[in-house]
This record gives sequence, C-alpha cells and structure tokens, in this order.
Amino acid sequence: MDPVCLSEPPRRDHDTFANSSLFSAVAPSDRGGGAVNGEYQGIGEDQNFGLDRAVGRFQARLSESQVGEDGFFESDAPLIAVVLGSGLGGLAESIESPTVIRYDSLPGLAGSTAAGHRGEFLVGRMHSVRVIAMAGRLHAYEGHSIDQLTRPMALMAAMKPDAVIVSCAAGGLNPRYRVGDVVLIDEHLSLLHGQMGAFGSDLHLMRKQVPDESWSQRGFANAHRCGRSTCDDAFVQAAGRAARDGGFRLQSGTYLAVSGPNYETRAECRMMKHWGADLVGMSTVPEVALASRSGLRTLAIGVVTNMAIPDAPAVAAHDDVLAVSNAAGEKLELIVREIARSLAAEQESMR
Repeated sequence: MDPVCLSEPPRRDHDTFANSSLFSAVAPSDRGGGAVNGEYQGIGEDQNFGLDRAVGRFQARLSESQVGEDGFFESDAPLIAVVLGSGLGGLAESIESPTVIRYDSLPGLAGSTAAGHRGEFLVGRMHSVRVIAMAGRLHAYEGHSIDQLTRPMALMAAMKPDAVIVSCAAGGLNPRYRVGDVVLIDEHLSLLHGQMGAFGSDLHLMRKQVPDESWSQRGFANAHRCGRSTCDDAFVQAAGRAARDGGFRLQSGTYLAVSGPNYETRAECRMMKHWGADLVGMSTVPEVALASRSGLRTLAIGVVTNMAIPDAPAVAAHDDVLAVSNAAGEKLELIVREIARSLAAEQESMR
C-alpha cells in the first residue's frame, strides 16, 4: 500500500515517536526484518543475489511463452516499463495476452504480501508498444531492505526500456490537491528505514563493473544526481497532452517516502508540509532512483487517494485508497498511451 495520512489517529500510541510512520518498519518479530546492531536486515537477506541469474531465468520464461514466440525480443517497437501501485492494477487489463511471471518464481526476488499488490511481472503489448509491468511492488514495511525491494526494478532496468513509468497511491498534503488528482512527482524526499537516500540492488553491479579500488569514486559518480532530473521533460509534455485530451486534472509536486506501515499522525503531517512535501507514501523513491542511476528516462506519477490535511478530521482506510486508485487507472492508461505515441514519433524521426 502506498499511503496516506490519518487526520485522526485511531489510537494514541501512534503519537509516540517510536511508533510513528516516519521511521518505523515492521518489527523483527512480525516480519523477520528490523534493526540488528544498528543495521537494517531484510527478510532472508541474500547477499549473493545475482541479477544476471534472475534476468536469465526471466528471459528464458519469456522465450518459452507466447510473447517470445511472437517476436517480443526481436521487435523494434518501444519498450515501456511500468510499476503499478496500490489499486492501479487496472492498467494491466489493457496489456494484450500478457505472460505472467511471479516475483517469487525468480531467484532472489520475494513475493508481495500487501493488499492490492499482485507481485507479478506482466509482459506483452499495449497499443503497439512492448510493455513490462510490475503488478504490485515490495515495501519496507513488509520487512524488505532497500536492496530487496528494488530487485524487480533492477530486473526491468536490465531489459533497457525506453521509458520507466512508476505509479503510486499517495496522501495529498498540498491543500490545492483534490482526491483523484494525478500528480507528476518532480522531486522527492526519502526517509525509508530512517535513511535519507540509500543504494538499491544496483550497488553490487557497480562493484562488479569497477572491481578495483577506484570503484567507489567512479561508481558513486553516477549515483549522485548532480541536478539530473528524474522527471523526463518529453514525458511531462506527453502527460499534459493526455490530461487535456482526457479532461482530468494534472498536478506536480514533491513526494515524501516513509517506512510505514501505519498512516501518519496529524503532527507528522504538519511536519511533512513544513519540509515541503506535497504527497506522502511508502514507496516509489527507491525504484525511481535506481532507474535514474541506470540512465533510463523516468516519470513518477502519484494518485491522490485522500487528503492528508492535519486540521480537517478524516480517517483514511485502505479500502478507500484502493477504490480511488482503481478509478484513476484510466487516467494512467491515457498517460502511458501518450508517452508510447511520443516514443514512436521520436523513433520515426530518427530513421
């Protein structure tokens, strides 16, 4: 779940710092993750995770499927990678005869346990473009480290997509937003596991690519953003066209990622607004950051599932989050279709 904020906390212990959504993750006794000697350990942490092995298994499964027989790998049609957040799986219905591959069927990847997240890759075609979609994602509150929860994105990045579109459900902190608004995430903050920024599953790739002692200097050089946007200008323009043609509101703003799993208290919402956050959720940033470090063109999109206004009493419920997200699925599809058209036009102009 990619959440929202409680204007009225359901119980008083949410007001304590130790139980706040800002820095908490699932306790070790609940999920098998947690802090050990000051360092976060995920469920079944696999320090020997091999991306090459996971990609090889993934490609082998595709080759044996109808998608592979239809020339998916040989096609020069644009390839779009999409992450479908809480309740946004409706877009998956637009993928034609998809091949379904569960995350946990691939070495080193875990299954999703969150409501509204299927934990599957869907591979196929949509409106003449090739699509790899993550139907659901992994979260820190499920007990996963940043390394583990970015492995599905690392696998998609290894396929060298022409575009990466990451979607999520989020709570709106900006009073100009309305429930159901689509927000382009043009900046982000991250406090997942109480850390401001962290490497994902691409860290071992940097070590592999630069094995000598200079790897830290040369490898980290690509990690520092140096002003590089994670919001592709051409994709932003395409999203704007989709919004105008589809008649829906399109906003932009800063997204704050926290660990969860509980929704935020009113005091936390006030603090988040003071920090400059327009949206709050429990995902997205690690995936976008990994895709950007991989040199891929990205666009992150948040759907406002409720207004997290501290002084307007309202209780957020996950069923409401899913309902609003489901209704926003058509808007997301319009954006994906317009980006696909823009990629096809770019490709044609280069011939």
